[in-house]
Amino acid sequence: MGAYYSTLSGWIIPVTRAMKALDIDPNETLEKFNIDPADVNDPEGRICVVSLGNLFEYCNKVVDDREFNIEVARHFHPSALHALGYAIQSAFSLQEALERVSKYKRVVSNCSNMETYEDGDELIVEFVVYRYPDSGRQVLSPDLIESFLATLVQVARDMVGGNLEPLKVQLSTPSPRENSEAVASFFNCPVQYGCERNAIVLDLAACKERCLGNNPVMNQIHMEMLNQFMSRVDKTNLSYLIENKIIEELPMGAPSQSDVAKHLGFSLRNLQRKLSEQGTCYKDILDATRKRLTLSYIKQPHLSISEISYLVGFSNVANFNRAFKRWLGTAPGEYRQSYLSENTISEPDHSAQASR
Repeated sequence: MGAYYSTLSGWIIPVTRAMKALDIDPNETLEKFNIDPADVNDPEGRICVVSLGNLFEYCNKVVDDREFNIEVARHFHPSALHALGYAIQSAFSLQEALERVSKYKRVVSNCSNMETYEDGDELIVEFVVYRYPDSGRQVLSPDLIESFLATLVQVARDMVGGNLEPLKVQLSTPSPRENSEAVASFFNCPVQYGCERNAIVLDLAACKERCLGNNPVMNQIHMEMLNQFMSRVDKTNLSYLIENKIIEELPMGAPSQSDVAKHLGFSLRNLQRKLSEQGTCYKDILDATRKRLTLSYIKQPHLSISEISYLVGFSNVANFNRAFKRWLGTAPGEYRQSYLSENTISEPDHSAQASR
């Protein structure tokens, strides 16, 4: 059963770098746990999380203090996540990046889910690890859970220039027998074990600020790459397939649900039923796709409002303006002026809550 649960082979990169930094022989160690370093050359390659968890346990015994968990996080780079990693780097804000990871978490592994949501003045990033049905044991080992949360914190710090500390970190795993100075020093905030959830709690206002690496043009390109990637690796999720078809057709007008169903080889009724089973509908996917593209286009000054209206499939600017006001609560011209003057308006993205 363990082999069923896997993660992207890109994790081999930070794992190998961490081993080198801690004077652990990478090739010998990876071979010991049946992990082929060459798998990293396959962008869609997978590695067994049972093997990965055993490797982490071994390396932590070699160096003590659970330092290996933290060293992997320190050596992580978003490019290890391929299309998702690039989409994270070009996101407008840290909140948008974390919500993006939550929405596309399946590209990383099939071992867990992730939810990013607001709670008062806090942003909660909750990591929901699946359990084996027979034993109830979490699919991911305590080392992997701790290291993944540390990796999210490292990514967050890199995106905002390093000046970010979590308010607290919560883990569902039992409290370790010995405190880890490496873990405490890295997180630099209260770390609580034996909790009901695995979560990172962040300051919401800081997460809404524009990130240094934000690039609207590249963001749009990366999101298109990500959706194409997801349509290949997760063929059970129709949302990705439908969104790709919508993006392809929008400049010629929004495609009808019947046309999309025909393109995918479904009857209209069958497509509606499958989407309902996934907790969504065609109208919501179309609206969310238009909104996401619009928020990318509106930040590109060379595109006029009328051009944006055309690109996202509206027959006239008046209809586009009404939709924009519904999405953001303001007119597109006002939003653009505010964005360009760097007095940005925070756009609420409810995709994470909708998937909960």
